Amino acid sequence: MISFIQAIPVVILQIALICLLALIGSWAARKVRHQAERQVLRRFDDPGQQARLKTLMDVSFTTLQAVIAAVAILMILYALGINITPMLAGVGVAGLTLSLGAQTLVKDFLGGFIILFENQFRVGDSIQVGSVSGTVEQITLRATLLRDAQGRQFIIPNGDIRVVSNYTRDWARAVVDVNVPFEADIGQVVRALEAAMQKVAADETIKSDLMEAPQILGWNSFTNWAVQVRLSAKTLPGKHGGVERAMRQTALEALNSAGVQIALPFPGLQDAA
Repeated sequence: MISFIQAIPVVILQIALICLLALIGSWAARKVRHQAERQVLRRFDDPGQQARLKTLMDVSFTTLQAVIAAVAILMILYALGINITPMLAGVGVAGLTLSLGAQTLVKDFLGGFIILFENQFRVGDSIQVGSVSGTVEQITLRATLLRDAQGRQFIIPNGDIRVVSNYTRDWARAVVDVNVPFEADIGQVVRALEAAMQKVAADETIKSDLMEAPQILGWNSFTNWAVQVRLSAKTLPGKHGGVERAMRQTALEALNSAGVQIALPFPGLQDAA
């Protein structure tokens, strides 16, 4: 009994020292986090890039704080003379059970971390994931939120994102296919489309979105009812949609002025190409 009473100050001192070390570790982690935020975020002017890095730092800091707290609690229990070996075994079993039951959630979080770390896409990017396309509104560790042209919001778990098409990274390409009849005068069609693409390139509302002048790629393919001519232009990221509309409208107007009718499939006729 006397030895137990004599040991109390030592135990209290050990617990106080453990708490002090945990507080110092937590304070140091916060200090490093703030320093890292100032140094890293200062190098990037893009808000999306800053948000991505801040999310990664927040996740790393929260994980480190949880580890420090868990280690401190185990050390305090050990100082109190409690055998923590069965507890560690129980934590291991509980962790295994939790991981088996939350595999999907873990996969989503790992997927979100990889998306943010690799900078696969950012908020504001126009992307396509599977059959879903739209503008990225928000990226969390668990899911990515997309808004399509009809205003519908899609919540896609990050673990399900395998193949992503990003229309707003580096550059995009506007592609327009025009169908003309077999009997159309090829030279006349080419001349009309060349004049149309020159008009698009000179359009003040479109010119700033172009990285290269629109081109006529020639006879792209044919069906059993028409010949397909492809028009193409390299554009700034995310600007291909507006350029495609201008190219399509100008090409149709030029062909109509030249007396070339757009080919339409006959009812019930299937493509043979």
